[in-house]
Amino acid sequence: MAKTSKAFKKFASSGKLKDQIANRRSKQQSKRKQDDRKAQRKHQRGAANESDAEVGEGQDDDDDEDDERDARRAGESALGGKAGGVAKSVEDLFGAGGLDGDLPEESDLEELDEEDEDEEDDDEDDEEGEGEEDLLDEVAMKKAMKDLSKNDPEFFKYLKENDEELLDFGKSKASGSKKGKGKQVDEDDDEEMASDDEDEDEDDIDEDEDEERKKISVNGKMLRGWQEGMLKQHSIRSLRKTLLAFRAAAHMNEDDGDQGSGLDTKYSIDSAQVFNKLVVTALKYTPVVVAHHFPYKTLANGRIKLQPPKTPNQSLNRLILSHFSTLLHLIKSLPSTPSSLSSGSNDEDAGSLLLVAVNESTKLLPWIMGARKHLRAYLKVLLDLWSSASDQVRIASFLALRRLFTIGDDAVKDLCLRNIYRSLLPPLRNTTPHTLPSINLMKNTASELYQLAPSLSYQHAFGFIRMLAVHLRNVVRSSTSGAGGDNQQAFKTVYNWQFVHCLDFWSQVLAGASSTQTQVDNGGLESPLKPLIFPLTQISLGVIRLLPSSRYFPLRFHILHSLLRIIQKSGTYIPLSPFLLEILDSTEFKRSNPKKSTLKPLDFEYIIRAPAAYPKTRIYQEGLGEELIYLLGEFYSTLSLNIAFPELVLPILITLRRHIKKGSAGSPKVVASLKVLIDKLEATKTYIEKQRRGVNFAPRDRSEVERFLDGSKIESTPIGNWIRLQKKIRDKKREEIERSFKDRAGVNDEDEDSD
Repeated sequence: MAKTSKAFKKFASSGKLKDQIANRRSKQQSKRKQDDRKAQRKHQRGAANESDAEVGEGQDDDDDEDDERDARRAGESALGGKAGGVAKSVEDLFGAGGLDGDLPEESDLEELDEEDEDEEDDDEDDEEGEGEEDLLDEVAMKKAMKDLSKNDPEFFKYLKENDEELLDFGKSKASGSKKGKGKQVDEDDDEEMASDDEDEDEDDIDEDEDEERKKISVNGKMLRGWQEGMLKQHSIRSLRKTLLAFRAAAHMNEDDGDQGSGLDTKYSIDSAQVFNKLVVTALKYTPVVVAHHFPYKTLANGRIKLQPPKTPNQSLNRLILSHFSTLLHLIKSLPSTPSSLSSGSNDEDAGSLLLVAVNESTKLLPWIMGARKHLRAYLKVLLDLWSSASDQVRIASFLALRRLFTIGDDAVKDLCLRNIYRSLLPPLRNTTPHTLPSINLMKNTASELYQLAPSLSYQHAFGFIRMLAVHLRNVVRSSTSGAGGDNQQAFKTVYNWQFVHCLDFWSQVLAGASSTQTQVDNGGLESPLKPLIFPLTQISLGVIRLLPSSRYFPLRFHILHSLLRIIQKSGTYIPLSPFLLEILDSTEFKRSNPKKSTLKPLDFEYIIRAPAAYPKTRIYQEGLGEELIYLLGEFYSTLSLNIAFPELVLPILITLRRHIKKGSAGSPKVVASLKVLIDKLEATKTYIEKQRRGVNFAPRDRSEVERFLDGSKIESTPIGNWIRLQKKIRDKKREEIERSFKDRAGVNDEDEDSD
């Protein structure tokens, strides 16, 4: 029988076991007396049934024999029980509230403890013939493999590449079946020898504590037999043995004291090759076997509908939850960062195992969706990898998270949306040329998740954008009350990388959800997130106006890029030119002879505040002028197909010409670039005036105004074509800079390894 758990030993040592058993027996005796009285009354009335009475007596005898087992379960429940334990329904197991229950914000995500992996031992030595199927004949097996190639082509491809012999059923059927039976008998004998050494007397608990199980070393032959049983017979018995060995592999580097009471399995893994093959086998074969006994189908909306079997199998449910807990433990124990994966081949194998584990974990989700605790732990593991691992692992984690979001109900989606934003915030504080690509990847993937369900995302987006507004309001109040001058740290709550990235992230979400293409795909209906464009714009412009210092012009450029994204995708007009012309009116461009210096040009992509040595220098002035001209060109290229473009561009043309005439446009290099911009704007103005001469509608006809030059591309205008060329030049420079950073990082890693 299975080894008693630590929780049961504590319960028994407290002296409550005998009281519990006596209490249950007294209740059963009273119930038996009541049943006897009812049966006697029915017999007196002529409605008695002898066979029913015999069945009732047999059940009562069975109850007497199961007293200690029921008391043990009651003891475990009194001590907190097991997270994924036996329950007749989801409400019994996880509470009546389910995922919709109100929980404190601190407990949104939780980790599974070691007792969540104890479920496999409960049925380890039970009668495992239940649920076993007879060996299929050759024709049926060929049909099953044909269905497998259609239903799960990925797993069928894996078998064809790695275990092609398992797919050959026509060769020596009789001898193969005898060999298979012989293998199973040999393995069963070995395992029974390991389990027969335990003392089956539950009353003598002290002797049970001294008993140690014999370890069975998993080898390729044993693993091969389990694979055949799971593939040919969909054997739950073979699956249970595989998962027990998998749990031993997941905890093989831990001390016995750290593993807990339920993790002392009877298997051991002595080879790295067997370890890898065992892990892959458990991950690949488990969903196939479970899907055979507990099938499901995918609905049109992406949700999952389980098709429960006619005879419920509680042991299989517990086995799935236990395996999922072990899988989460394995994922957390494998290395995930690029530095840890570059030290040797073993770590590279561990990194590939991590990718396989994350990818295969999504196939177990249909049977885990009702387990709230396991879902929260799974979401926490995915978000930890998504926010800190290498790029490949980040992408795999997001795909798993997206799968969870798609098949989950509204409560699961709310949990994902709320916690992915919380996981996004901490990495934003540390923005460097090395971390910026990963941060952009996180922002892009998180914004995609928010766009999948705009109606559910609205409440989260509204709350988080309001938090940004509260931070800005507090800074404004402190600056107007005089506290801002006394405390120079007040502005830093807003003027930091985290706040800038948050504004950029929400601009991605709103621009993607409110784009014109998305509106066309939704049948002309506007996105529920589109009304949030106005408050986000107000916050962004408020941040720009907060501190008009020339050192923070790079921060202004970042925010203007975010607002420009909204204009380009949603078609919402935001007047950005005044905030760009303020840079031209600043003291950086009023100096006719700026200071010369040997400083390197600044890359505004990686800074939000210029160093103290750069203001009032020629190199800083030229950098500001280049970025200013590009943003002006991109802003007006977005409006270049608008019928009112000549009126929109007229003020900017007058202002730029005045600065050039007064000599306040900066160095000759900046003046030359401004003249090129003026020429392109003038050419586009003339082009639009020529196109609108033949229109026969008034400005009040909004539908006709919107259809003006419908079908034309921005690149067809002079300013649009010029900006397209400028983007190519900038993108090429960006690639060279990122390549140099990667090469420099690789050289540093090699130097550290040599040291």
